[in-house]
Amino acid sequence: MPSQLSPSGAETNERSAPDEPVATAEEGEPDRPGPARPAGSTTTPAGAGSRRPGVYLLAGGAYLVVSLILWWHVLPHPQSLTTCGCGDGALNIWLINWPAYALSHGLSPFYSSKLFVPVGMNMTNWFLGLGVVTAPVTWLSGPVASLNLIDLLSPPLSALAMFWLLRRWVTWSPAAFVGGLSFGYSPFLLVNLALAHPNLGLLALIPLIIGCVDDLMFRHRFGPVRVGVLLGVLMAVQFFIGVEVFLLLSLFGALVLVAVGVRSLVRDGGLPRKAIADAALPMATAAGVAMVLLAYPLWFFFAGPAHLVGRTWSDAPSGTVANTPATLVNGFFSAPLTGIMHLFGGYQGPRLPSPGYLGLGMIAVVVVGSVIWRRDPIILFFGLTGLVAVVLSLGVGNGYWAPWRIFTHLPVVNDVTPVNITAIIDTCAAIVLAVTMERTRQDVAAGRAARFDGDRRIAGRFGNLAGMMVPVAALAPVLVAMWPNIPMTIRPVVSPAWFTTVAPHLSGHVVVLPYPGALGGIQSSMAWQATEGMTFSMAGGGGPGIVSARAGKEGPGFDLLNQATLPLSPAPLPTSANLATIRRALSGWGVTTVVVPDQPGLPSYDKGRGVAYAVGLFTASLGSAPRWQAKAWVWETRNAGPPIPVSPAAFAACTTSAGSRVGRSAVASCILARR
Repeated sequence: MPSQLSPSGAETNERSAPDEPVATAEEGEPDRPGPARPAGSTTTPAGAGSRRPGVYLLAGGAYLVVSLILWWHVLPHPQSLTTCGCGDGALNIWLINWPAYALSHGLSPFYSSKLFVPVGMNMTNWFLGLGVVTAPVTWLSGPVASLNLIDLLSPPLSALAMFWLLRRWVTWSPAAFVGGLSFGYSPFLLVNLALAHPNLGLLALIPLIIGCVDDLMFRHRFGPVRVGVLLGVLMAVQFFIGVEVFLLLSLFGALVLVAVGVRSLVRDGGLPRKAIADAALPMATAAGVAMVLLAYPLWFFFAGPAHLVGRTWSDAPSGTVANTPATLVNGFFSAPLTGIMHLFGGYQGPRLPSPGYLGLGMIAVVVVGSVIWRRDPIILFFGLTGLVAVVLSLGVGNGYWAPWRIFTHLPVVNDVTPVNITAIIDTCAAIVLAVTMERTRQDVAAGRAARFDGDRRIAGRFGNLAGMMVPVAALAPVLVAMWPNIPMTIRPVVSPAWFTTVAPHLSGHVVVLPYPGALGGIQSSMAWQATEGMTFSMAGGGGPGIVSARAGKEGPGFDLLNQATLPLSPAPLPTSANLATIRRALSGWGVTTVVVPDQPGLPSYDKGRGVAYAVGLFTASLGSAPRWQAKAWVWETRNAGPPIPVSPAAFAACTTSAGSRVGRSAVASCILARR
């Protein structure tokens, strides 16, 4: 990371200009001897003012205000309102709740038997760190409040971390502030928070890790071993926040080290070689610390109970969820996909931009800045790194060959979703944007100073105005794209009455199959289980590997019940074969109770194919009538009788006229009459 290296290898501060306006008091004095600067420069060296906490308090306060506006609708009832208690939102409410539950019950956070019974769920590929840190909030106010806290703090923390990093490379505070703003409030970060992906919405560690590498190789402000230990700890923490971002940082770190090593071999400059040699020991220290901290979690990930075999996201071909040139410029979620999310689980607001959206303005500023100031080492390095990231983010399957195809055959790395490489793209874009702002300000001020006979005050005003025009051009398209979703659309997390009144008092080993079930399509029942005390285990679950292979020999039942839950294909009918498949699955999973909520006001993503259909299917499968309990139809599998095959015509006759609770009670009677 050539933070202060010129192309020739000599240390310089090329962004300084002889006619730069004098640095203000806010920008401070250097906190260490700075690199050599061109004669006549009055620019404060990079890193100036880094020890002034007031600057960070002001920047962090401003970032927090923006986040409060973004999540304004959540503030009245943070325990019960969030983007959606459905889809990935329900899954991640559960995942945030699990560490708090495990810690309070003396269980291992790395494994849960509450989902995917009887095998359970390996938790090491999830964001356990977020659940552990927010455990006190979860104990006091529930997992929905913890998810909302993460959503609220992720953008300002990510922005502030980038602001801290940029303060070492730019001397103009507004440039560092805008760079932090563009990073912490990028479409990638905000869209992932809207979709309830906190592992991809908290990116604060990326700038901190870059800062450690920069210090090890170039700045040398702190002891190298101390920085190496800190780097190893940060990488380990990133693993527990988001494994995929951890993999991306490792991948791009390896690519950068190879590139710097090759450069040091083919060029005469001795500084890159010296930087590599000086960094070798602390880098090894960082790797050693990270491996020690992650030894057990990695073993558990690859060989622990309920570990996944093969690719994590095996239901999608490697490298196919990716950016395209069009999505980078002006991409949005399709209208059909938005409609499906509204119906069956996902963000409930207006159409969102693609996670890979950069906008024409940002692309233009980065490209033009990289061309004009291509000799600036920061712009050169992060411009090239960002370009590599863009190319890799194109993935495969877009109709042309792309470099990511090389990685689709590498174990572990082939689990990376190429669109998520946008996290690296946004990092590079924010840095180039900030440096371009400062260079524009300096060059315009220098030119105007010559025109106005050296009047620095007038020249400084022109420079400031020109510098501020850069983020206007870069960020205006992003603001327009996100505007319909400011503030974020939120919905109440609604648990059916059975789960709020009966479930908390269950005792013993109870395994519930709710309808709709968390079987790959609709996942709302995971939020019901998490918010109401985790007093029962549940058939099915969410997350990576939500495919029939995870259900083992009960895979056919998993697929059949998923199809019965999600109304996007023809409904399974109670044929002899289907009923036998369902009975085998219920027996193999050890299901003791089947629950079909039946109460007015439930959203569409809490209903599946409808109550009448579910009552008919489970009555036929279990051969017994349900009882009415807490606004739900409930079957105890110990009371099951022989399955009752029903012809399509007879099943339709039993279920199509059930428009009330009495009518749905008649559904069960109608099915039982076919015995």
